[in-house]
Amino acid sequence: MNLKDLHNDMKIIFLILFLSVSCLLISLPYASACTVWGAAGEKVKIKGTVIAKNRDNAPHLFSSPRLSFPVNGYKFFGLYDIEADGFVIAGINEKHLAVFNASVTSVPKAKREVAKEDTTERLLMTFDSVDAVLLRKDIFEESHPAIYLIADARKISVIEVAPDGKISIKQTNNGALSFTNHYNSPELAYANENTSPNSIARFKRINYFIESTKQPFEIDDFISISEDKAGRSNNSIWITKDTSSKVRTLASLIISIPEAGLPEVYVKIANPGEKEMIIREKLDFSIWSKKLFEKDSDMLD
Repeated sequence: MNLKDLHNDMKIIFLILFLSVSCLLISLPYASACTVWGAAGEKVKIKGTVIAKNRDNAPHLFSSPRLSFPVNGYKFFGLYDIEADGFVIAGINEKHLAVFNASVTSVPKAKREVAKEDTTERLLMTFDSVDAVLLRKDIFEESHPAIYLIADARKISVIEVAPDGKISIKQTNNGALSFTNHYNSPELAYANENTSPNSIARFKRINYFIESTKQPFEIDDFISISEDKAGRSNNSIWITKDTSSKVRTLASLIISIPEAGLPEVYVKIANPGEKEMIIREKLDFSIWSKKLFEKDSDMLD
């Protein structure tokens, strides 16, 4: 073999190694990450529920808080993924029904169908209670693989949707529920083909906060939990840009839903390169229209 042939062979070997490593990196289940949790009954200080979501994703997938006034449906406040599909990733409507969602990265990418419908938006526009949602299990059977947290002032529910349309439902009016990016129900464990250590670590961490807190939760407690940065590497509840992970926390949405009175909403937007936005108000749609306009104007300064 002459030097030219050896050189060509080395280039081919390098190319094969490069493609192999690239495919491995692409297949790693860290494309997105979210931590979602909620509490009801004796687990909260108010007579109602408190729920929260930290949205983690690639830095370019910005989040945007918006009000929606559909012609045929309930108006709602939503947190939107404005760079990917423009879908609602969390929100609460005028009937005080809240819907949060998370992707299931434990399902191989080839089996994670692209969402054909914004299920979260549909639920917010259509339903006024958790019980009303659970009467329509067919909606979730038609959904792409995902996990949903549904909440009103009386109960919270987690709905897991597998790639084959099978669903698992948990609900409580006196306790806490949480999830990250893999299925926790035993009946859907078969669908966890690529569960990431990060998802497991965050699930254990959020449950540690829930179980180790003895007093009933207030919205401020959930805000403090959402800002946790003490976990190793990217296993904190709030993932910072300083970690080696390709994802970081882009937003938090925390809602306190009382049986009487208006819900209290806390939203923190941390889009890279933009001024951090924090809004904390009772959910009055006329006031929020003004608040969001003011915040958008401030961000343009």
